[in-house]
Amino acid sequence: MVQAFLLMLVLPKSLNGQVVGQNDTLLLDRVVAVVGKYPILQSDIENMLIQYKQQGQVIPGDSRCYILESLLVSKLLIIQAEIDSVMVTDEDAQRAIDNKLQDYIMRAGSQENLENMFKKSLLEIKQDLLKPQKEQMISQKMESEISNKITVTPSEVQKFFKQIPAAEIPLRPASMEIREIVLKPEVSEQEILRIQNRLKEFRDRIQKGESFTTLAVLYSEDKGSSPRGGELGLMPRSELVPEFAAVAFNLKSNEISRVVKTDFGYHIMQLIERRGDLVNVKHILLSPKPTIEEKLAIRKRLDSIALFIRENKFSFEDAAVRFSSAKDTRANGGLLVNKGNPQDPNSQNANTTWFEPQELNPAIFDAVKNLKVGEISKVIEVQDESNATVYKILSIKSSKPAHKADLKQDYQFLQTMTLQNKKQKELSDWIEKKQESMYIRIDPDFQQCQFEHKGWIK
Repeated sequence: MVQAFLLMLVLPKSLNGQVVGQNDTLLLDRVVAVVGKYPILQSDIENMLIQYKQQGQVIPGDSRCYILESLLVSKLLIIQAEIDSVMVTDEDAQRAIDNKLQDYIMRAGSQENLENMFKKSLLEIKQDLLKPQKEQMISQKMESEISNKITVTPSEVQKFFKQIPAAEIPLRPASMEIREIVLKPEVSEQEILRIQNRLKEFRDRIQKGESFTTLAVLYSEDKGSSPRGGELGLMPRSELVPEFAAVAFNLKSNEISRVVKTDFGYHIMQLIERRGDLVNVKHILLSPKPTIEEKLAIRKRLDSIALFIRENKFSFEDAAVRFSSAKDTRANGGLLVNKGNPQDPNSQNANTTWFEPQELNPAIFDAVKNLKVGEISKVIEVQDESNATVYKILSIKSSKPAHKADLKQDYQFLQTMTLQNKKQKELSDWIEKKQESMYIRIDPDFQQCQFEHKGWIK
């Protein structure tokens, strides 16, 4: 028998706990499962439950049973990763934690709110998250090792589709292909000089004793880092734009940089920490703004281009090649490419030219939702990827109404479904084989869970 490890730990009051005093409800943390040499603690489940809630994820069924099984699978994968020498560095895990905590802080409203939620300081949260984050990344990497060589043939896609009951064939939402013509207002030299002087003023004030953090919160236009006092967290050079990285990696501790120009605007930065090939800086971003006159001139120019297209003086595609300032769409006649959701690597329309309504920027969807194929939208104002103001006209190249999936229109979607199904079966088979040979113990309190994989209880 494996003896439970008893540790005093404050947990959410929703758990049944032992009263150990007049005011505080405490739970003796305990081992609820063991896989090989790896214990799974009650606190592991509770901490993951908090993270799921922070991310807004809906957990199917009994949430604690679901999380326990995910941890059981993770331990199997980690044990195999040790055998196969599949590794993740502490630096990679810490960078993932920094990114995750930035998101948590934004969702919680402030660092203080997050610390109150976890009942720990930010440093303690980071320390607590390191081991589970590293294990999660190792298990994900190992899972990829198991399934990344799996492919599907056209005949497998056809067979998979034919096996779907008619009533269960997925409904595909309406989708469309969209062309754009983008113009960016010019910014005057006077405005650029004003922004540069403003940042130089901030630099002087900081060097005289004012807080970089406070000025970043008050004035930085980087919405992601401004609530954190401009702090970016540890980042590799590859994730920073070259001009920014060149300065950041050459700063000394606490040194304030000169004014740096990037596609996002103008910055000053302060080095917090450099750790090998990673750097953490605070920065203040200000972007020059076009004048009202410049914005009106761009709108008039786009209106003129739209009129020429309607009068058949040239096609929308030719106009995009001739006039659009958008480098990533101009060469292909303004046709937008769906880059997919970074959080969903299996996004069905990723790397295609098709968009479903929820995949579009709300402003773009609002401009095209009532257009017919070939019609041109009104001029809209949006922010581009570098947060600069740009103006666009849009046109629908082609569209597909909502329909039940079929092989002709939705082959890529069905191919992805087939591949996911095949990978899941491969992983399930692997789990079942590992369950047979691995020492596994589940606490009686969790033996009534309806696990997806039935071999956990022996």
